[in-house]
Amino acid sequence: MFAIRKLAWITLALVSSFAALSVACSQDPDVVEVIKEVPVEKEVVKTVEVVKEVPVDRIVEVVKTVEVVKEVPMEPTPAPAVMAGPPIYQMGIFEEPITRNFWNYYGGPGGSVWTKYVMDGHADSLFAYSDQRFDWIPSLAADFPTPLIEETVGGEEFWTTEVSMLEGVQWSDGEELNADDFAFTVRTVMDLQLGSSWASAVDPAFVDHVEALDSHRLKIFFKTEDADGSPQTPGLSVWQFGLGFMPILAEHYWAPVVEEIMAASADMEKRHEALFAHVPDGEPTAGGFVFDRWEPGAFYEKDTDPSYYFSGTVITQYANGAYAETNPNTGQTVAHYGEPTGEKLLEYTVGPHSDSSIFSIYGNQDAAILALANGDIDFVFNPLGLEKGFLDRVRSAPDLQVAANANNGVRYLGFNTRKPPMNIREFRQAVATVIDKEFVAQTILQDAALPVYSMVPEGNLFWHNADVPKFGQGMTRAERLSKAVELLKSAGFTYEEEPEISEDGNFVSRAGRGLKMPDGSPVPDLTLLAPSAGYDPMRSTFAIWIERWLNDIGIPARANLTGFNVIVGELFSDTVAEDLDMWILGWSLSIFPDYLENFFHSRHAPENGAGYNWGGYASPEFDDLAIGLLSETTIEGARDKAFSLQRFLAEDLPYVTLFTTPKLDAFRPSRVEFPYTASLGGIEAQGGMQQEAVIK
Repeated sequence: MFAIRKLAWITLALVSSFAALSVACSQDPDVVEVIKEVPVEKEVVKTVEVVKEVPVDRIVEVVKTVEVVKEVPMEPTPAPAVMAGPPIYQMGIFEEPITRNFWNYYGGPGGSVWTKYVMDGHADSLFAYSDQRFDWIPSLAADFPTPLIEETVGGEEFWTTEVSMLEGVQWSDGEELNADDFAFTVRTVMDLQLGSSWASAVDPAFVDHVEALDSHRLKIFFKTEDADGSPQTPGLSVWQFGLGFMPILAEHYWAPVVEEIMAASADMEKRHEALFAHVPDGEPTAGGFVFDRWEPGAFYEKDTDPSYYFSGTVITQYANGAYAETNPNTGQTVAHYGEPTGEKLLEYTVGPHSDSSIFSIYGNQDAAILALANGDIDFVFNPLGLEKGFLDRVRSAPDLQVAANANNGVRYLGFNTRKPPMNIREFRQAVATVIDKEFVAQTILQDAALPVYSMVPEGNLFWHNADVPKFGQGMTRAERLSKAVELLKSAGFTYEEEPEISEDGNFVSRAGRGLKMPDGSPVPDLTLLAPSAGYDPMRSTFAIWIERWLNDIGIPARANLTGFNVIVGELFSDTVAEDLDMWILGWSLSIFPDYLENFFHSRHAPENGAGYNWGGYASPEFDDLAIGLLSETTIEGARDKAFSLQRFLAEDLPYVTLFTTPKLDAFRPSRVEFPYTASLGGIEAQGGMQQEAVIK
């Protein structure tokens, strides 16, 4: 709990979003939009109220968790000797973080999953999600916000809402965290036109400005019209699960830095570079941890913040749907979603329960798993999934357990749709058809991967649309080849020699030759960027097979297996539009699927500012559908639009979704105890539970 939202919030490598959604599970009619006519001084004010306290008796419908292993029994063995001393949470990662500058991490080229792990506990937000059940709950907010109302202020029309913030919360340097910090963070994002996850949280198409009415009271102003003058309403994605989850940074530290950057240059690109390059020595934080030191290639260390406001808070969730917090700093119990009585489903005390957290940095997955098996670390962050060999090693190691859950992430093949032939839909459909996901996932990877056809993974049950086009599914090799050639020819591609299949239909006896595009020019040599086998053997395996299958149908493609951070650098480079052809990466996704807009709306292409639409996908029809999702104030309406977007993407294919993996978290129970292990995305999706894990 108390995690920030996106990076899916969106995170690279399995890369963004933290969004979870409690009310999404309910089919209760109380969830629908309520339109009221409220008299205010003889005027009529239209009120849009999204029900904030929603029955959660059917909360399990939000996600489908897969408990394949949950806890793997081991033969009784003596626990390894533990050195005496202060409790330290020993964790492992196997890629270098990119930055410790939060602005860069959340909105610049530092936004990798490895940066996310070490930055967890750095910042907090107005609202958060409860554990496992994903109720929408206040965090730094003192209560739920007032309903949105449409009002006239200074001669202009706005949608407005007010939020009170908790009193007594301190930054790690002892300064008070208050409404000015929130307003400063919003203002900085807008003044510097920051993109990526910042633009998702503070959406400039909807957010106008924020005012601190006093030290602990905010008023938020949303636009009532879009850029074309059409009426619009800030929906769940924009407000409740957007701006409400924005990470808040310290004004008293960052304001002088930002002012100096603004004064030094009027060029926005240079301003971004300067902000992202700033080394935040001495920066105060408010999420339970403060930075200690970072030895590149060796370790990253954080110390516990003794002034953390929520430390010692007892979290209790009840079978009747109630959620309660008892904070020792105030001596008060705050409850939501009903009376906190009856059977308790979950209860634990917020930490941190260690003096420090150390992330040992290993060169690859093999070295990290070996360190875990040898007892050097007690938990390993592994967004890549476990191949059978790695899983067998973990299972055979003394004193280790494995928790298995459904994963809320997807690996994909992306296209630079600005360039031919990737800008031709039938080309993308032909590529999707020839890729045999089931063969690689089930036969080559021995069921370590699960084929995926929709951008919303199956584990996110409420939002997943299973009824989408599935190119190539169930086809034989001969059928795939024939259909791919048919798709290419229907778009005007021509061959000197068409590919041929063997008599038994099991392999291509002659690859296609002389493939030309509709304008008569040869299909150029194409590069497929993908992680190397040392980093992720699953994605590298897919890349090698995709290279083979594309060459079979005459597409001259070459897989370039390289470092993960190298690929990220390419995607964030100034020349991505010209240099990029195809790439394989992945996303660790939010539960509320606003990433369907974040990844594919044309406004998020780098050439239009900054965002995650690296492939430059642009479809006016899709853009209209996607903006409709952002304006939805009801769960059912948002679900219908998310289903439509999934169908559209599976047909148009700016990405070919490839696979996901069961989320397997390996840990050492003799050294670390978690309050729970069953959750969509697993322990890792909760930041390794750095604030909840009890170190023994």
